[in-house]
Amino acid sequence: MPTDPAPDLASPPAGGSPQRAEAMARTARVDEWLALQRSFAFALASQDAAPAWLERFTKTAIRIRELTAQDADTALYMMLQTATNELEQYSARHALFCGVIADLCAVQAGWPDDEAVALLRAALTMNMGMRAVQDEMARQPGPLSDAQRVLIDGHPKAGVELLQTAGVADALWLEIVRRHHQPVDDGETSDPPSAPQRLAQLLHRIDVFTAKLSRRRTRPGSTATVAARDACLDASGLPDATGAVLLRVLGLYPPGSFVRLANGEIGIVIRRGEKAHTPQVACVRSFDGSLVANPILRDTARAGHAIQRSLAPDDVRMRLDHARVVGAT
Repeated sequence: MPTDPAPDLASPPAGGSPQRAEAMARTARVDEWLALQRSFAFALASQDAAPAWLERFTKTAIRIRELTAQDADTALYMMLQTATNELEQYSARHALFCGVIADLCAVQAGWPDDEAVALLRAALTMNMGMRAVQDEMARQPGPLSDAQRVLIDGHPKAGVELLQTAGVADALWLEIVRRHHQPVDDGETSDPPSAPQRLAQLLHRIDVFTAKLSRRRTRPGSTATVAARDACLDASGLPDATGAVLLRVLGLYPPGSFVRLANGEIGIVIRRGEKAHTPQVACVRSFDGSLVANPILRDTARAGHAIQRSLAPDDVRMRLDHARVVGAT
């Protein structure tokens, strides 16, 4: 993303309060997520020895789930910020973003742990059948070629075959991958939906949401409000069952998204609030457009700090030190 030169946002002063201790813990998790993003990209790409690949992948998936459970807000912040600012390793970043949201949704919905595990692993591997072409698509300036479209159409089946070759025997994991673009097979009933249909439907919706937010060479990422509307709401403007779960997990302004406040300030969401439209925001630009040296925490449930509108990353154009931003108090 094009950026304007900007001074480092200074670290908040040290202290011994519980709030300060939690802020410091959040800043440490930023480094953990950066390291995990790198290790996941390596684990996803390295398929030279199938049993070794599956072992590496499984360990990484477990760590993703652990770190997401420790601090869901920082997990979402890091996923969204990476998605909206980076073009390299698009396939791995997109899969990780989907995996984090999928795991949070499974917990929110109260689904059995075996379903949650299968859903996370399916989210992380659903595009293995087109990993290289997905990276190409994010960087290429023109439309898809016919050959790329063929690969895209066949990638669920190809992904299942790759996973089976790697030694994956979890039938639910494989079935979610197979169905993630078309949750219900032609002629199949979905009333009520089977577990694979239900999980694949959620994953498909998450895929749409994250794809809209993600930057590509031909377009910037969408605003969080537009992405949430398209992923969570039906034609009448209300969330269906799947959309309601997504909305409870993400809110209307997910962590990592930029917003303009009623007082004219620009901030970035760092924690979800009690309601979908009232997250906690770190103010990074004042009402006059000047940089805020120490990001200031704003509670958007207060009228003076209410969110006026969502902003796209290109509307803001500034560098952020993520550890300092998420540690705002």
